[in-house]
Amino acid sequence: MDRKEFLKICGFSCLGVLGLSGMMQSCGTTHYATSTIKNNQLILSKKEFEITEKDSTRYRNYVVSKVEGINYPIIIYKNLNDTYTALLLRCSHQGAELTVNGDVLTCSAHGSEFGKNGDVIQGPAEQQLTAFKVQTDTQNIYIELS
Repeated sequence: MDRKEFLKICGFSCLGVLGLSGMMQSCGTTHYATSTIKNNQLILSKKEFEITEKDSTRYRNYVVSKVEGINYPIIIYKNLNDTYTALLLRCSHQGAELTVNGDVLTCSAHGSEFGKNGDVIQGPAEQQLTAFKVQTDTQNIYIELS
């Protein structure tokens, strides 16, 4: 295989992957949760994760909350055993807002990728994302903003 053919095959492969991921993302939408702020805590109901359809209920893997006074949204992931992870959607490389692609958070500026726990999957970013302390009770999720 010569160089030209190799580049052509790689280019079409990349376009195919991008097209497929775009179609898969269009099947789901990001839910923007309603939340309140009290005593420097972001408070949202656990019901924000529920999707009720006729006689059944299923659960979202994550919700996003826009917080007044913070320039970037916060993503809240629902983990096993009724635990949650909250991350600031700000790239640790140069501060661009991240795009949510399920369990992967992507920086459109330079291509950094982060996992749902905030760890770097792919650079150029080297530092993990800003994570917030999360507590829960039977009805709500409390995220420490300081």
